[in-house]
Amino acid sequence: MKIFNVIKALTTGFLLAASCSALSHAGHGSNAPWEACEAKAINEDCSYTSHDKKATGTCQAMNKVLMCVRNKPLEKLIDKATQPASDQKQSVKSLAKR
Repeated sequence: MKIFNVIKALTTGFLLAASCSALSHAGHGSNAPWEACEAKAINEDCSYTSHDKKATGTCQAMNKVLMCVRNKPLEKLIDKATQPASDQKQSVKSLAKR
């Protein structure tokens, strides 16, 4: 009985590890990295946005197609409409003083 449980645990662990590895290489959710390099040359600077983040890097060849490969940290994009109310009030006050 104990041997069966050990084999079951090892099999489950192997399958979980294999599934996580496959998911981590699933690819990009959009075409933005490729579109960012459509009219650019290799090693040229590029950037693209995905959801609320901006990726910045250089165009690199991937399977004979250029793709923007990030080489800087992601930048979080914040719309003015989503800034805290305290920031919005401060900007209005600074305009009133002018």
